[in-house]
Amino acid sequence: MVIDQTMSDFDQMQYQAKAVSELTIIIQTKKIPNALLFLGNENTGKKEAALFFARGCNCLSKKEFACNNCKSCRKINAKTHPDILCVNLQQGKKIISISQIREIGLTLSSKPNEAKFRMVMILNADLMNIQAQNALLKMLEEPPEKTFFILIATKISFLLPTIISRCRVIRFKPLTDRRIEQYLIDEFKTDKQMAYIASKTADSDVKKAMKYLNLNPDNEDNENFIWMKRRKWLLNTLADILKTDTTDCISKGLMLSQKLSADTDLVHYDIAIMKTFFRDLIIFGFHPKKIVNLDFFDIFTDIGQKIEAKKMGEWIKELYETEKRLTSNSSLRLTLDRFFLKIVIHKGKLIYD
Repeated sequence: MVIDQTMSDFDQMQYQAKAVSELTIIIQTKKIPNALLFLGNENTGKKEAALFFARGCNCLSKKEFACNNCKSCRKINAKTHPDILCVNLQQGKKIISISQIREIGLTLSSKPNEAKFRMVMILNADLMNIQAQNALLKMLEEPPEKTFFILIATKISFLLPTIISRCRVIRFKPLTDRRIEQYLIDEFKTDKQMAYIASKTADSDVKKAMKYLNLNPDNEDNENFIWMKRRKWLLNTLADILKTDTTDCISKGLMLSQKLSADTDLVHYDIAIMKTFFRDLIIFGFHPKKIVNLDFFDIFTDIGQKIEAKKMGEWIKELYETEKRLTSNSSLRLTLDRFFLKIVIHKGKLIYD
C-alpha cells in the first residue's frame, strides 16, 4: 500500500477545522499579524497549517483561495519559494541557537524577493535558548515590512512571556487515541490490541504510533530497533524490580538504569513505555480493563494487590520529574539512577511469598 507516512494533510486540516477557519478569516480580512504561535502536540498539522497560511497570503489566483496551482502556491508546496524561510534544529543539536536567529535577521534586512508577505516559520520554537529568544524578541518588536513570523511549539511554558504576548496564539487540538487506533487498523490492518497499545503509548502522536509498529519505512532512528520487543522486556523488568525485596531491588534498578543509559537514542521511547506502566498500576485498582498494557493483565493483578496506591502515585510523580530533568540536559545515567533509587525509597519493605 502506497500512502503518506502520516495522516494526509487533508485529514489534518479537516480535524483542525477551528484553527484553519481562524487562519482563513485572518487572510480574508487581510489583517495579517506580525507573529502567530501555533501551539499543540507533535504531528497535529501545525506545519501544514503554516504552509496553508503562507499560500493563502500569497496566492495569485483571483478565483480560488490558496489555489495550489498558481506560481506562488506551487513554489511554496515545492519548498522553493525564496521568501518562505524556515528555522529548525540543526542536525545533532538540542536547541535553536542565537546564531540561527541572527542569520534570519540578516536575511530580513533586505526586502522580500517576490512574495506579498514573507513568512519566517520557526519549527520547535520552544527549543530556542534564552539568547535566541531575546534576539527574536527584538525582531518582533520592530518587525520587517511585509513579513510575518509563525512559531510552532508544543510547550508554551518554554517560551518567554514577552514573546507570547506579541503572538496571536492558534491552538491545535491533539489527535484522540481512538482516532489514531482506528487509523492504524483501517490503513495498515494492524492487530486491534497492538493498535490500542501503540495509540495509547504515543501520546496523541500518530507518527510515533507508526514507528512503534514499524509502519514507517523511512524510519531511520534505529534500523535494529523493534519497539514491541523492547516494550515487553522493559515491562517485565520493571515488574521484576517491584516484586523483589529491597536489597536486590536496588541492584536490579541500577542495572536497568545502566542498560537504558547505554541506548541514548531510545530513552524517549523507554520513558513513554514506563509512563504507561506506572499509570496502569494506578488505574488497575479502579478500572482494570482500561489499562494500556492489556497483555500484562496478570502481572498487574499480582503487583496491584501488594502495593499501596499512594506509593504508585509517588512513582508517577518521580517519573515526570525524571522526564523534566532529561529535557533540561541533565546527565542521563545519574537521572535514571536517581529515579530507580526513589522507587526503592517509596517502595519500602515489600516481602513477597
